[in-house]
Amino acid sequence: MKKKVVFDGGISGIRTMADGSLRIQIDTQELPAEILTRVFELRNIPGIVLVSTDKITDAEVDAVSYATSDFGFKQKTHSQRLRSVIYRLWEQEAKEYEFDVYYANKMNQLINHYKEKLN
Repeated sequence: MKKKVVFDGGISGIRTMADGSLRIQIDTQELPAEILTRVFELRNIPGIVLVSTDKITDAEVDAVSYATSDFGFKQKTHSQRLRSVIYRLWEQEAKEYEFDVYYANKMNQLINHYKEKLN
């Protein structure tokens, strides 16, 4: 079942991301509890966005309801997540080495740890 919510608000900030995508910040006035609930239910769920400075008609709401998108939030792979964690460790403890050297060393430690568990 498609969920939708319409509320007054405006774009208050736009940031470009490293991958070329945009992060768009939308600010609102106080929203009724029902609208708030519906907004929170849609958090982290891909959807279609319509921003208009004019009143949105029922026909436009219906058109958006029937629109389709293949957009999805990109999830990091396990290896990307591990690299990010190792990078944070490098920031905290070993900046005297280049990150690539630190990363290779940590990966070799992990590989050796699991190789020892093999028969």
